Amino acid sequence: MTAFVIVMLPLLLSLGNWQVQRGALKRDLESQYLEKLTELPKPVSVDVMSQPFQALKLNGRYQPETFLVDNQVSRGKTGYWVFQVFDDASIGRVLINRGFIASTTRDRLPAIPLPDEPVALVATVWPELGLIPAWGPQAWSGDWPKRIQRVNISRMAVAAAAWPAELRLEAGQPGVLEPAPFASRLSDDTHRGYAATWFGLATALVLGYLFLGFSALAKVQSAKNDDLGDH
Repeated sequence: MTAFVIVMLPLLLSLGNWQVQRGALKRDLESQYLEKLTELPKPVSVDVMSQPFQALKLNGRYQPETFLVDNQVSRGKTGYWVFQVFDDASIGRVLINRGFIASTTRDRLPAIPLPDEPVALVATVWPELGLIPAWGPQAWSGDWPKRIQRVNISRMAVAAAAWPAELRLEAGQPGVLEPAPFASRLSDDTHRGYAATWFGLATALVLGYLFLGFSALAKVQSAKNDDLGDH
């Protein structure tokens, strides 16, 4: 039991602390999101590419390199989130989240319409909210399009030789499919709930360990008293 507590207690505390940190990140992002709502789109540049929720003006062409994020659901339909490389005239290759496309077949990838001509569009820098833990390495095919199981902007940027940032399209922009949500709730409520759960389990573990320890000690003491009484 002692060995179990030594292993599990730090794990539970670290998970609770991780959720506290995630909640703090969400609060900070929510403040930035509300602040950026009132700003007009800016010309794309190196400086603004790192500003969460900043709307950017781009001019260029969509490229054929595409990532299809598998196992997605939107409005009750299954399909993919579509990330497309866009070659901007001033900053180069960036990753555009074109939105959702429905697909009911697994044996072939959906046909995705692609504008051929140069386009001007507005896209918003979307922050990375952290990766969901994965069991083992995620293999990607060497050809295009790439069907992937989760968004990993850093790895996607390396594979596509693009800027490591997600630029999300709103409805009405050239090349948009079913737009990715801009109203995603950035509240820390969920993370506070998870943190309370992990810390609660840690507390229960400690209390249970102390209860079992004192119970065992009481039994030993009772046995000693019985032995003394017999003598």
